[in-house]
Amino acid sequence: MNNDDSCLAYILGAISNLLSKIGISSTVGLIGSRYSLGNNIGLGTPLSIQQQLLVLLKRSLKRADMLKLTSLLSFDHISLAKFDLKHVQRPLVSFGPNGSTKLRTCPADVCKNLRLSSHVLSDFGTDGLSIANDNGSFSTSWLRNLSDASSSWHSSSTKPRKLITNDFDNFHFHAQPSPIPTSVLQLAGSAYLMRATAWEHYGSAPMVRMNTLVYATCFADAASSSELSLAYVKLIEQLAVFKGYSAAFCALKLAEEKFPSSTNSQIHLLKMQLLHERALHRGHLRIAQQICDEFGVLSSSVSGVDIELKTEASLRRARTLLAAKQFSQAAAVANSLFTTCYKYNMQVENASVLLLLAEIHRKSDNAVLGLPYALASQSFCKSFNLDLLEASATLTLAELWLALGSNHAKRALSLVYQSLPMILGHGGLELRARSQIVLAKCHLTDPEFSGI
Repeated sequence: MNNDDSCLAYILGAISNLLSKIGISSTVGLIGSRYSLGNNIGLGTPLSIQQQLLVLLKRSLKRADMLKLTSLLSFDHISLAKFDLKHVQRPLVSFGPNGSTKLRTCPADVCKNLRLSSHVLSDFGTDGLSIANDNGSFSTSWLRNLSDASSSWHSSSTKPRKLITNDFDNFHFHAQPSPIPTSVLQLAGSAYLMRATAWEHYGSAPMVRMNTLVYATCFADAASSSELSLAYVKLIEQLAVFKGYSAAFCALKLAEEKFPSSTNSQIHLLKMQLLHERALHRGHLRIAQQICDEFGVLSSSVSGVDIELKTEASLRRARTLLAAKQFSQAAAVANSLFTTCYKYNMQVENASVLLLLAEIHRKSDNAVLGLPYALASQSFCKSFNLDLLEASATLTLAELWLALGSNHAKRALSLVYQSLPMILGHGGLELRARSQIVLAKCHLTDPEFSGI
């Protein structure tokens, strides 16, 4: 109404952020019409929630670029990178089986998009981030602090060497303050967290740890509570996978002191995830079922809202039923979950659900029925660059062939060797141990194998 284009651009960014994080049951009228894209994607085709989110993101990006809103432009690039990770962009109308398909889950593509947001660090003076009537007080204050820090550092360096316990600590406490605004540092830090998530999907544990540690080390002072707790969550998850639950719970205790689980949903969810995993490994199925019920309570009952939380709750419920050997119920939950993931275009989750269905059929002695699911999961993983999950699917495929009899031992052994480099290089304790057990079973099942 007031022709405030800048405010409108920021509102579009805020709406897309809420839609991405929480979801919405119905987006009819949110961007004017369910058919707002017109001929760009096919005339008369209604837009799904994800497609409307993409429209909002691109519209906000275009406005930010036109109005030279540097920080919003950076935020939109990060949001688009997140969208590319969660959703595969496919044309709604394709002609024939060879219709073009654009896959954007490759970390290299996501990181390329994130690089477009890095220029905000050098251009933070625009977009109203610096004070319009700056009289030089900010620069004077920063130079004075720099001088004080240098003097303090110099006086510390003249002390006897034995009194200085750690040069890094000395530098850390006497370093000059950053002249870059906090809001800009938060955006730059978000890019590192997004890189960590991209490599997490790809299956490169060292890259996940590196990007998360860079964020926690360099951007902790400027980070928001939610993003800093997310960094802690990622590092604790890595500890659980590679060092075991004891190390993870020790780290979780420290994280809870900084971010109480009663007030921080991410830490609370992580605690529930670790408790559920440990209960399954110890065979405490009643405790595992109680935690699954708690997951269900946390999510909203409204359709289309909290989809990720509902997906995780269903996935954990299916795994609990599988551990209790209730195979038909586990398969029913998994099939329903696959339908939900397909409806909301959650392709990464679909690959995991297909692998779970293959595991359910393998453990219920229906290896023949499990083979199509394992092959489908493997195909999904190849398409979406999920290398570690693909290695796990290949290992499950080997187990299925092995279950069909000793005649298939060589084929299973070939599949195990195919997956070993990725598993041994990037897999966690459980996956590496499982691969060695399957390898031993392949040799023992092969009638031509001799241990002498």
